[in-house]
Amino acid sequence: MGPKQGFVLGILAAALVLLNMSAFVVDQREMALVLQFGKPQRVIQQAGLHFKLPWQSVTHFDRRLLVQDAPPNEVITKDKKTILVDAYTRWRIVDPLKVYQVARTENGVAARMEDVIRSKIRDVLGRHTLMEIVSGGGDATLRAKLMHDITRMADANVRNLGIDVVDVRIKRADLPPENSDAVFERMKAERQRIAKQYRSEGEEAAREIRAQADKERKILVADAYKQSEIIRGKADAKAALIYARAYGRDPKFYAFTRSLQAYRDSVRPGDRLVITPDSEFFRFFEHAGK
Repeated sequence: MGPKQGFVLGILAAALVLLNMSAFVVDQREMALVLQFGKPQRVIQQAGLHFKLPWQSVTHFDRRLLVQDAPPNEVITKDKKTILVDAYTRWRIVDPLKVYQVARTENGVAARMEDVIRSKIRDVLGRHTLMEIVSGGGDATLRAKLMHDITRMADANVRNLGIDVVDVRIKRADLPPENSDAVFERMKAERQRIAKQYRSEGEEAAREIRAQADKERKILVADAYKQSEIIRGKADAKAALIYARAYGRDPKFYAFTRSLQAYRDSVRPGDRLVITPDSEFFRFFEHAGK
């Protein structure tokens, strides 16, 4: 290889090195900021192959929708109750130049945005009571309105950071651990009070039912006794009539049968009677053998 060929190869190698240092690719999911000694030169929004000066550098920023899940935020409600609100934010970068100027990196601007979100959550939720926040209000739509207000206010405050806040969502709102036990004890006491009230009302209702049942039982027994006495009276009257007719036909036979019935009712097997031989009660036995 001659000197001229070596020179040409050297120039080609240097050109390749310069081309490699000057060319860069921007992905369709990214935006790029060209820097020269730390100073922004231009913003590249279009994906594809781009070129810069060899001494310039490129910083890439994600153009997709990003999610920031921050630690729970302590909020004091309108009725002076402390709650822990766990929320997440969906946001995107719209101006890489502003992001670089105020925070340098995505993580830096996300931290700045997180401070704004936490502040707006405290401001918005602090206007409502704990019961309103937990229950969602009278029509159960309060929580959606609160998240909309937080998103709107936060988005207005982060525009100067070069980002847009798309949505803020509350995942859960809980009492701090030190307050949860006291709340659970109050809930337990309240449930016990309600249970005691239900038991008392049930016992009262049971007493009323038993009293009504006893009253109806007594009425039924009285009516049954009344009916039985009426039937027994009618039967006795009918029997007396039959006895009277029988007595009218044959008085001696009637007296004899009534005596036998009296013997049957008054004397049981094994009984001993001490009477005189001429007792009127056993007068029919005197003529038994005649």
